[in-house]
Amino acid sequence: LGKSQYTLTYTAGAGGTISGATSQTVAAGGNGTAVTAVPNSGFAFAAWSDGVLTATRTDLNVIACKSVSASFTAVTFTLTASAGSNGAIAPSGATVVNSGGSQGYTMTPSASYHVLDVLVDGVSAGAVTTYTFTNVTANHTISVTFEADPVAVLAAIPPVAVILAMQ
Repeated sequence: LGKSQYTLTYTAGAGGTISGATSQTVAAGGNGTAVTAVPNSGFAFAAWSDGVLTATRTDLNVIACKSVSASFTAVTFTLTASAGSNGAIAPSGATVVNSGGSQGYTMTPSASYHVLDVLVDGVSAGAVTTYTFTNVTANHTISVTFEADPVAVLAAIPPVAVILAMQ
């Protein structure tokens, strides 16, 4: 003679919650009710601990107790930074940022150079030396170009011209 009732238990890992009855008592061979793993803002549902890959599940034809947990992963975006010659951007290359996060950049020209322009997603942000992405919800690019500082040219004034100008 087997058990006549089984318990289904659903829990959520970090980054989400469960919608629906998290503890269910089901008659042998019966069906549970639907539960849904609901990700918090900035997270996505990954899987249930028993391998089920859909966020909403209904356990059917229950013949054993079951306890499963939903896992969630942070939603991330990639910010790609590059610098032309005669300077640097920090951080450089690809930086992964969580959804809603922020990331700052610093542009540093080499000696005798200055920032000519910073492009953010292909649009000029001007000749800035710092830039911060805030509330990141998409992939972005940032690139910086540098230009040589202007060279001052001093013209020598012949001494005769100075004497003539004084008269």
